[in-house]
Amino acid sequence: MLRGIIFDMDGTLTKPNVDFAAIEREIGAKVGFIIDYAEKSSPEERRRALEILERYEAQAAMNSELNEGVLEILEFVSKKQLKRALLTRNSRKSVDTVLRKHNLHFEFIASREDTKPKPAPDPIFLLSKKMNIHTDYLLMVGDYKYDIMCGKAAGTKTALLRYKEYVETEVIPDFEISNIREVIHIIEHFEKVGAKAVT
Repeated sequence: MLRGIIFDMDGTLTKPNVDFAAIEREIGAKVGFIIDYAEKSSPEERRRALEILERYEAQAAMNSELNEGVLEILEFVSKKQLKRALLTRNSRKSVDTVLRKHNLHFEFIASREDTKPKPAPDPIFLLSKKMNIHTDYLLMVGDYKYDIMCGKAAGTKTALLRYKEYVETEVIPDFEISNIREVIHIIEHFEKVGAKAVT
């Protein structure tokens, strides 16, 4: 049975809007993922890169827009009495901005300050403990391979919100959805499986 759902933030709950090309231009190098680059850099460069990232994240959080169907799915999750958590590589500051702007509430949150970031399984283990739910009974929902890798490494079920321009071949999710509302079908699937197990 499913007992809780963990949602990624950027690109999953909100439309992706962080300008990574502009961040790279300001850093002055083709760095790929800024957090990964910062972790491998000297303390001074790490601090500089994260300051640049946080400035762009703060702007993106203030301008954030929810993906279509987010309020509907969060309400459905609450109605089903499933616990819900938010897991992001963003800073807690930008998470607070997004939640405040859209009047959303998550009791369980893991941001990059809390633990080793995705794709490591650490943030899910942390949330699993906080939620008091074994990872076997959790679903990780995200829009990028790091979300799926993180979920698989931690032992959760995984759902990939697929954008037309993003095709995932490196890691296979348990479910693929094209709209966040489709999480409803995944929940219903687990309810049917659970009902069969009981009978």
